Amino acid sequence: MANICCDDVYFYSQSNPEHLDALWEDLETSIVFCRNEDLAWIGNLFELKDIPTEGISLRGTVIYIERNPDNILLSTSAAWSPLYEAYHAIAEAYQVDFVMQSIEPGCNIYINTDHSGQCFPDLYAVSMENEAFLTPAGIPVGEKLEYGELFTTDATLLERFAEMGYPADTLEMLDTLLEDTGIEVHCFEDPYSLSDLTDEEE
Repeated sequence: MANICCDDVYFYSQSNPEHLDALWEDLETSIVFCRNEDLAWIGNLFELKDIPTEGISLRGTVIYIERNPDNILLSTSAAWSPLYEAYHAIAEAYQVDFVMQSIEPGCNIYINTDHSGQCFPDLYAVSMENEAFLTPAGIPVGEKLEYGELFTTDATLLERFAEMGYPADTLEMLDTLLEDTGIEVHCFEDPYSLSDLTDEEE
């Protein structure tokens, strides 16, 4: 069974709102939420719109769609890795833009392509092997952190760990303090861009 990568994608357009309307109508037509997951296969949209699929992975099931005034949210359970190329093809077909956040802890995938932070402000995610692990402050880590908890700034991340007895002025210092604890801080990256998120925050 493939590891599941959770993709959240916002499609948006400042200049062509009617293209968003067309995408929404086609999503409602091609994606059906029911016990038969094949009816929610993302490839159904490609077949409806006749979007070329050569070299594009479509191993994903749409689990949620939402129409907002300025965008469309699409959530997908994908096999192993994000369906970035598929979302790119959809954006091109409808002449809209998109940003994506994808998480698959088993493959250490933490991706965020939203450099503006408007849709996905998260910079870090935290994982732990044992929620009962006692921190230096004598607190089980699970009482202060949730597995997969997201953080939008260095300051809030460092403050939370300081409360657990891991005082650090930088992420590098924190990584050193967390060695052999089973607790990890994962930085969101954008492998599709030349610069990553934390660089742009500085």
